[in-house]
Amino acid sequence: MRLRPLVLLLVIAVLPVVLMTWAAQRLAARESEALRQRLRQLMESRLLDANAGIAAHFDRLATDLRRVTAIDHYDVDSLRETGRSEPRLLQLFVLSPTGELRYPHPAEALNATERSFLLRTSTMFTGRDLESAVALATEHGESGSGKREAEAVAPGQQEAPSGLPAVAAQSGVNSGQTDASSGWFVWYWERGLNLIFWQRRPSGHVVGAALERARWMSDLLAELPETRADSDSKSPDLSTQIRLVNSASASMYQWGSFETGASAEPLCEVAVAAPLASWRLQCFVPDEQFAVGAGRSAYVGLAGGLLAVAVAVAACAVLLWKDYSRDMRQATQQVSFVNQVSHELKTPLTNIRMYAELLERDLDTLDAETALRSRQRLEVILGEGQRLSRLIGNVLTFARQQRRTLEPRPVEVVVDDVLNRTLERFRPSLEELQIEVSTELSAAAPVRIDADFLEQIVGNLISNVEKYAANGKSLRISSRLDDGRIIADVADTGPGIPKADRDRVFAPFVRGSNDIRAAAGTGIGLSIARELARLHGGDVTLLDSVTGCVFRVVLRSGG
Repeated sequence: MRLRPLVLLLVIAVLPVVLMTWAAQRLAARESEALRQRLRQLMESRLLDANAGIAAHFDRLATDLRRVTAIDHYDVDSLRETGRSEPRLLQLFVLSPTGELRYPHPAEALNATERSFLLRTSTMFTGRDLESAVALATEHGESGSGKREAEAVAPGQQEAPSGLPAVAAQSGVNSGQTDASSGWFVWYWERGLNLIFWQRRPSGHVVGAALERARWMSDLLAELPETRADSDSKSPDLSTQIRLVNSASASMYQWGSFETGASAEPLCEVAVAAPLASWRLQCFVPDEQFAVGAGRSAYVGLAGGLLAVAVAVAACAVLLWKDYSRDMRQATQQVSFVNQVSHELKTPLTNIRMYAELLERDLDTLDAETALRSRQRLEVILGEGQRLSRLIGNVLTFARQQRRTLEPRPVEVVVDDVLNRTLERFRPSLEELQIEVSTELSAAAPVRIDADFLEQIVGNLISNVEKYAANGKSLRISSRLDDGRIIADVADTGPGIPKADRDRVFAPFVRGSNDIRAAAGTGIGLSIARELARLHGGDVTLLDSVTGCVFRVVLRSGG
């Protein structure tokens, strides 16, 4: 059995298994996606609960800081004492109603903490980012008629990763308050995000409290669940991990027993409440959570898979039948080809042997009459040898074509010389058949082509005239050069080819009759001629004609 039918049989055997596996995987994927969606909704709810806890923490912190910043007397010593008494504060500061920094004032004597604070926040005060944020928050609060404002953004940079710009002007009123007289301001320095709580006093002064980053971070993390889960807990949290990440997607804190890589994709995430609006809570779940067994819906999918298998098997069977039938036709053609070749090889070789024996006898006597007969018989031997050589050449060319090893080797030649040389090889047999030969050759300029290709192409066309158009008693060969192309026409006045067969005559093994008693031929001559021409950048075509056949050969020079 040939390879292709064997492959089809294997496909018929393997395809049902593959399709059923595909159906099962598809069903499992659907179930997994449904579970993922349900788990996503559950975990989003848990993230929102955690986010609500963070918002409540900052609401309480804002309430405490509102009390701390409720200052209307701005004596430097009392301000310093207030700052020292509150461990959560990095530095208190006061802005005048016009936005000027009143405390700590750069022109006055400063302690180390005040000097460091001014160095860190210099761009914030000189650029009036805080003043703009307070004004914008106040405007939003007044226009909102008491509604909650989640966040108001002042002019400046929206977000800054840790250690990049010294200040980011993201600010907003406390999400738990209904007035616009206080709020949060976010700024970046060194290790990352820092917080300022501000309050506008009745006098128009703004009292601000910059928080100690390490302290407010530790207070916040204390509000979140412990990093290590309880080993006795039966909660689904044992197979999840929740992360608190900053604006640069760096993990600030995480809890849950599931360990995942830094590049893992979260199942869901929510934005953290103000003032940490650039941070996010993310939830990670292992893929094993989504592995489920087939449910009732699996049977519907399985039925569809089986139907698809039945259709596929039927289609494969049809293809196998067609492929087998095609192989049988090709086998018949190949048997016919072998018979034709055997028949054609046998006749020339028999003649060669017979005339060689006669010549041997004649050479015993060397009189004039015998010498004349010897020359005539030698001519027959040569003619039959050339015929056999052409036949064998076609067979070898066809074999190389099947192996795809044919390649043109162009050299500089004169096309008309090649055509004349080819015609001379056929002249004795053409004269014997009383076929009148005429030429109109106009390709005398040297060109670069494969002369062997051209000789074999034209030789096959002349050979067809010998076999199938001898009764027309006429052969005309013409040539010309046209813009880098070599064009040669071989015309006869024989019976011609029916229009229905004009496309198939160039296919291998196609003959007018498969009867070996008909005109000798293997049915590969025209196929070889076209293949050689196309390898040379041209083609062989059958032109329309009133009588006989006109084959046109086109080759591209310089190949």
